[in-house]
Amino acid sequence: MTFIGRVSRPSSVADLIPVAKALRREFEESAAELDATGAYPTRNMERIVESGLDAMCFPREWDGVGSPNPHEDIEAAAEILMHLSAGESSTAQIFLVHRNLVLGLLSGNGISDEYKQRIYREVRYEGARFCSPASEPTKKRFSFRTACTPVDGGVLINGKKYFATGCEGARYGWMPVLLDGYPSVEEGGLYNVVVRLDAPGVTLNHDWDNMGQRATGSGSVTFKDVFVPDGMHWMPGSGTGRDYVSTQNVNGPASQIAMSAIILGMGMGALDAMCAYVRDRVRPSDPEWKSQAENPLIQYHVGRYSAMLAAAHAALREAARSLVEFSNNGGSRAEVSVKMMQAKVSILDAVLTTAGEVHRHCGGMSTSNSFRLDRFWRNARTLSTHDSQDIKLQQIGRYALSGIEPPTDYVT
Repeated sequence: MTFIGRVSRPSSVADLIPVAKALRREFEESAAELDATGAYPTRNMERIVESGLDAMCFPREWDGVGSPNPHEDIEAAAEILMHLSAGESSTAQIFLVHRNLVLGLLSGNGISDEYKQRIYREVRYEGARFCSPASEPTKKRFSFRTACTPVDGGVLINGKKYFATGCEGARYGWMPVLLDGYPSVEEGGLYNVVVRLDAPGVTLNHDWDNMGQRATGSGSVTFKDVFVPDGMHWMPGSGTGRDYVSTQNVNGPASQIAMSAIILGMGMGALDAMCAYVRDRVRPSDPEWKSQAENPLIQYHVGRYSAMLAAAHAALREAARSLVEFSNNGGSRAEVSVKMMQAKVSILDAVLTTAGEVHRHCGGMSTSNSFRLDRFWRNARTLSTHDSQDIKLQQIGRYALSGIEPPTDYVT
């Protein structure tokens, strides 16, 4: 299936997998440079649009192929994210956030129809992108302090979000805030706003300086008396849009599967880079071998990594399919959660092992920063810290031993 802009139109998210495979090879060419500079992957995001892959951002009623049910397309979406990440993982993470927010806004009833039309046009034809300035430095999950104050014609936003994936290249941010008059979001004060990041009072602090996922542009954002007009803010619940908390609770496994796919892609990219480096740059350890690729020990270890990644990939697919089955026909939510956790643990083990042993086989010269081969481990280690692998193992074990189900709101 050939995609040229929007001439050839896919009929499903699965039709876009070959596009992601092609972009994987494009993106890997500039991945080391992006890691070195930490620059936002502007060209990669443009290529996603030019290739037609962004059709998965739009619901079918908006001339796209996405389903408002995040479970329906999860297996195909995970494959796409995995391939994008194998090419350049920051791009995959930015695209995941952007895609989920656009799909959610156009599918829900939170913003007005007028603003839906405006956002659709800007995203589809102007390259506008979304980020999610959600995280705040609080000890309680889903505890937000950024204030939302009603005024004539809209609301004012004041506060700081310390982590916003993709904000450096985004035009809009969709975020949860605390409505005036409520002591906490847990007591009913959760509110949703969509903010233009070039609006007066918005400051991107350009302070993202982490060891991995360096090109995600995930810095903090400060809001001072930022005006959000009516039609771009809403109280979640009662059919008035997607509730940030309940969406995360219901779709926790879907979110985890998507993030796991990105981590899995890092391991596959590491294996690709390792094999290419061994073939092209490493001297044979034995004069009888034409290349180091003939070394039986190298072959053994590459086979080990390949098998670990393949098993993790199979676990991810199984988790995705169990989620689709549960979404369509019901069944055990606990079984879905356990399969998701099993898949993520398997992926982390496979990827951190593969990425962590690249230099073991590529030799001393491979540690040069010109190659940036350590980026795969740094990226995987960075993204893996978003939640606890140990807690997942404990909950899997507890379920196997005692039948105690993981919490239904388990997301992190």
